[in-house]
Amino acid sequence: MCYDLLNDYQHIKLRDAQPTAPSIGTTAIIDDETEFDAYVETIVIAEDSSSSVKYELDHYLKEPVIKNTPEFDILNWWKVNGVVYPTLQAIARDVLAIPISTVASESAFSNSGRILSPHRSRLNWTTVEALMCARSWLWAAENNGIFRVAEEIATVLNEMESDDEVELMEGCLGYHFED
Repeated sequence: MCYDLLNDYQHIKLRDAQPTAPSIGTTAIIDDETEFDAYVETIVIAEDSSSSVKYELDHYLKEPVIKNTPEFDILNWWKVNGVVYPTLQAIARDVLAIPISTVASESAFSNSGRILSPHRSRLNWTTVEALMCARSWLWAAENNGIFRVAEEIATVLNEMESDDEVELMEGCLGYHFED
C-alpha cells in the first residue's frame, strides 16, 4: 500500500515535470527526432523513478527512529530531509496539512451542541437532523421509551405541513405514521 501511494505521488510529480508541447498557433518547429527523444527520456525517467521510489521508502524505513521530545519539530525535519526523501516529503506535506479536530464527537452532539453552526459542521441540515433524531431514538430505546417517543414524533409530524419532511422522518424511523 505504501509503495502504491509512493508510485501515485511519483506519477503526479512526473506528469507535472513533463514539458508541454507547443500549441498549434506557435511558430516553434519540433522535428520528429527531438520529440521521440523526449518521449524515450520520459519513459527512462519513469522506470528509474519507480525503482528510486522503492529505494526511497526502504531507505527511510531503515533509518533509526527519532525520539519524540518537546524540541523535535516534524515540519523542520521534513524540510531538512526533503532532499533525501522528496516523494515522502510531498506525502508528509499533504498529511501534515490536515487540521486536527479538538472537538470530541460526543460533545458535538450533546445537549449543548444541538444547534450546529456552519462553523462547527459542514453536514447538510437534513443529515444533522437525522443523526440527532437517531441518537435521541436510540437513547429512548435504551430507556424503554421508544413507543412514547414514537407517539410524540407522530404528533409533531402530523402538525407539519410539508409532506417531504414527513417522508424524511418516516424514512429515518422505518415506521409509517397513519393519519
